[in-house]
Amino acid sequence: MVSFGEIVSGSATTLLNQLIANDSLRRMALRQAETMAYENCMEDAYPHAVKEAEFIAKRNLLYALDKALEQGLIAPNVRKRLLQNLVGKIMLPGSDAKKNFIAKHKIHPPGFLTISPGATCNLQCTGCYANSSSSEKSMLDYHVFSRILTEKEKLWGSYFTVISGGEPLMWRSEGKSMLDIFKKFNSEYFLMYTNGTLIDKKMARRLAELGNVTPAISIEGFEESTDQRRGKGTYKKILEAFANLREVGVPFGVSLTATRKNVDMLLSDEFIDFCFGQQGAIYGWFFHYMPIGRAYTMDLVVTPEQRLWMYERQQTLLRDKKLFFLDFWNGGPISHGCLSGGRRGGYFYINWNGDVTPCVFFPYSTANIKKVYEDGGDLNTLLFSPFFSDVRAWQTEYGFAQDYKVVKPEIGNWLRPCPMRDHHRKAQELINKHRAEPVDLPAADALGDSEYHKMLNEYGDRIGELTQPIWDREYLAK
Repeated sequence: MVSFGEIVSGSATTLLNQLIANDSLRRMALRQAETMAYENCMEDAYPHAVKEAEFIAKRNLLYALDKALEQGLIAPNVRKRLLQNLVGKIMLPGSDAKKNFIAKHKIHPPGFLTISPGATCNLQCTGCYANSSSSEKSMLDYHVFSRILTEKEKLWGSYFTVISGGEPLMWRSEGKSMLDIFKKFNSEYFLMYTNGTLIDKKMARRLAELGNVTPAISIEGFEESTDQRRGKGTYKKILEAFANLREVGVPFGVSLTATRKNVDMLLSDEFIDFCFGQQGAIYGWFFHYMPIGRAYTMDLVVTPEQRLWMYERQQTLLRDKKLFFLDFWNGGPISHGCLSGGRRGGYFYINWNGDVTPCVFFPYSTANIKKVYEDGGDLNTLLFSPFFSDVRAWQTEYGFAQDYKVVKPEIGNWLRPCPMRDHHRKAQELINKHRAEPVDLPAADALGDSEYHKMLNEYGDRIGELTQPIWDREYLAK
């Protein structure tokens, strides 16, 4: 019997692509897919409310894609790549490489990597985690970048990559651009975080031709808030990028950074409708401002009380408006906790200097991919490093990403998933134990800032006080 994976990766893709374009047939498939998603989630032995949260996220993705298809926001070539790459190779059961990895190492490989190939950026945003600017020229060479992507497919069966920066569309190396990477690795699906200012009509057409990349465009709110952080005129360029992508049928999302000053506005009905209704964003990523990078400060961090309000407001949006988005701090039940350190379904991070860190917001490293390659190693050398192994050991101890046969009372609070922010003492312990080095000057400054550590420890304690009752009542008790 031919599997669905074989169908979407074979000659029948064209026919299936045409069937999906038919509204009536697609709606029938949508209902069936929703039922299958529910049954699949409920098979897991996690607490019921965790399974329910995971199902709602999957359901909302299905509805977001259906809405985009109905409105003509996904071009035929892009639909084909979505079927071949995102569905056929990422969402469905794993490849031989993944199965071989599991058989050999007795654990699941990471689901993806996040790579920032270049630090160069045409903006200079306040509080940038990457400390990027137009004067910062550090970058991964093309041959290193290409090798990383080749290895993750070969070693892990991983066909999803997140690209960050700097501004990815400014990366150049060995005569190659980011578009050359997308073209060479056409079996992968890429999510590219971008400021959007370089997505003119020509760039949008090229992305549509490639079909295997979705831009997640950073926006801070409406014009005043966006231009205040990102520079005058940025907001108008972002709206132009949205329009250019809609015109050619490239699905896109929004990347939203919540701060103490803008959190109410980002989750307002007006702004949510603007992004997901008027502008046609299919998905959204909610980030909380992290006090790392350029001019790090605790003054922009959302308060614990604001974070609790965010969680409650986001639950309403997820359940009632069927929007597809993920908040990597409040969405712990959906992601099954912290995704860092190369855990099952998770990732680790490689920056423009080759420094390898547990995640984008954990800027301390014990290894460099360039040195690993020089010494004859590969991505598995990094994955099984003592630092990352200890990160995963803590995740397992805390109860993340495990297969539960029963609901155990010792499961940690998944509404408090982040080691850097919610469990800062643990992050410090791991950094000190493995003598992890800061990847930039702000990270070095933070390492020696006792007041910074004190405030983050207090923050994590307060988050625990506010969310533990919810976790006990709404998740474990059910």
